[in-house]
Amino acid sequence: MPLIRVDFDDEKVNKQDVFALAEGIQKIVSEATGIEDVFVYANASQIKIKISPVEIFIEMSAQKIVDQDKLILDIKSRLSNWKEMNKFQWPINLTLIPMQWKIEIGI
Repeated sequence: MPLIRVDFDDEKVNKQDVFALAEGIQKIVSEATGIEDVFVYANASQIKIKISPVEIFIEMSAQKIVDQDKLILDIKSRLSNWKEMNKFQWPINLTLIPMQWKIEIGI
């Protein structure tokens, strides 16, 4: 299951816009990967030094990624379309992080 972390500068981007972005990126990643269980956490740091308005980190199992370049381009394209349709004005830095993890749920 992909895990998405959205870090944002709350002095620039309001929570309403970040909430809309979190819902949008959840749907985008779910559709791009074909994985239904995609989770999003969005946070504004208390300490900020030279940060970007929005950073999106997508962590997912490496074995679920067939082609990293194709996947990041697909997500980027969908995210660009989402930004335009929703008039989201802030630049977004996007990072795909393939993970080698073992997950145990509901222990």
